[in-house]
Amino acid sequence: MQKKKQTNSNMKLYKQFILLMAILVAGTLQAQVSSQKILDDLAEKTNAAQNIKVGFSYEMVNEEADIHEKTEGSLIVSGDKYVLNIAGQEIICDGKTIWTYIADANEVQINEVDIDNSFSPTKLFSSYSDNYSAHLEKEYSENNRSYYLMKLKPKDKDSGFDYVHLKIEKDKMQLAAFILYDFDNNEFSYLIKEYFTDIALSNNTFSFDASKYAGVDIIDMR
Repeated sequence: MQKKKQTNSNMKLYKQFILLMAILVAGTLQAQVSSQKILDDLAEKTNAAQNIKVGFSYEMVNEEADIHEKTEGSLIVSGDKYVLNIAGQEIICDGKTIWTYIADANEVQINEVDIDNSFSPTKLFSSYSDNYSAHLEKEYSENNRSYYLMKLKPKDKDSGFDYVHLKIEKDKMQLAAFILYDFDNNEFSYLIKEYFTDIALSNNTFSFDASKYAGVDIIDMR
């Protein structure tokens, strides 16, 4: 029971990251527009793509606990389906089932998607103003580039995180990074290094094929 509880907690946090990536990896912004208009533009642009593939660097920092972790990751999103590779784990979701493959243990944990509590781009797009407050905090320059800094704060106190900073490069009008802050003084930073839209995907991209993992231990938690 403890293992299942811990797995569900990890999956909730992963879903938050995934959704943030899904809605923010691309977008066209206009100067001097409202925060809601920015979100509407991002949602519209993302919905126009059949899928999105992102490569990113990830850093988790907690100064009080002297924690500094860095790694690389990738994400593919298509609607409510996704594949996330990060820190030795591959997380696959087909919209109904979530497979979490842990390389070190050569095991896969299988869970059902919680429809009521799950995060999905479709759900967020239809209820942004109800669930989040957002505003543009500032415009600034860094390394000879200009950026917007935008803040998103969930209205639900049980969301699992406090707020998110979005760093958007003005000249390219695209997301450069986002930083998620939780209630335990952890900062989860994602620096987007590359992204692509409408790439060719195989039919089994969003399903787990056990035959590709010899001797994998299957733990069905549904």
